[in-house]
Amino acid sequence: MTEITRFNKVTLSKIQYSKPVNQQNVYYGNILYDDTPFYIQTAQMQFQEIREDKSSKQKFMVVSVDPQDFTFYDLLVKLDDHNLASTYKYSKEWFQKELPMDVLETMYRRITKPFKKEDIPIIELRIPIQRQKYKCSLYDQNNESVSMDTLTKGVAITGILHINGLKFLKKDYYCDMYVSQIKICQNTSFPIFTECLIRDEHEEGPSVYDYEIMDEEVIHMNKEKLKLQEQVDKIVTKIEEDKKELLTLQQKISTLN
Repeated sequence: MTEITRFNKVTLSKIQYSKPVNQQNVYYGNILYDDTPFYIQTAQMQFQEIREDKSSKQKFMVVSVDPQDFTFYDLLVKLDDHNLASTYKYSKEWFQKELPMDVLETMYRRITKPFKKEDIPIIELRIPIQRQKYKCSLYDQNNESVSMDTLTKGVAITGILHINGLKFLKKDYYCDMYVSQIKICQNTSFPIFTECLIRDEHEEGPSVYDYEIMDEEVIHMNKEKLKLQEQVDKIVTKIEEDKKELLTLQQKISTLN
């Protein structure tokens, strides 16, 4: 039986990472949870829309979290941080080189995005597609299977996410996860599914990359960016200090006139 972990019961120390291996010119490392596939049942969220990424042709479900409860969003922030820390920890074993944390931070594409204090966090969750068809089950409040067209903006839903692995491209990497199942909610935080149809398959699509994992040129480029940014920050600070000194001198001159 497939194990589903509620988002508020996830223990990060139980997450296991496998060494990335070459798969169709990308490097992929699977993620497990306590030796089993990593499935999370989300908190209740509000459906906003389904959008398509024009470059990859992938579909994403855009949702907003409960305005009164950011705990699910906080979990995804912690998962991002854990992925980064684990990549740093295993970089020597995985890539035969120790990668600085500041470089990894510039390369990692976070699940979560920053938001303004008065805003509600928005999350984009990938919906797997195969042969132009959604490979994701949707159920109504009576646990009946329904079409994805049933989803309308503002409807309350919960879902099951498959945290599948870390995917390394030439210039960056990210946590590969997708929605396996969705349910339209009644007024309850944790609806119970009477049937679980978790699907493991997901569309990878042809890759346009051909490279060595964590390319040296990319690593060097990110280091150079950080170095240049430090120089820019120093110059900006110096300019601000010079402006203050200039103002002081001008004030002294004016008092002598």
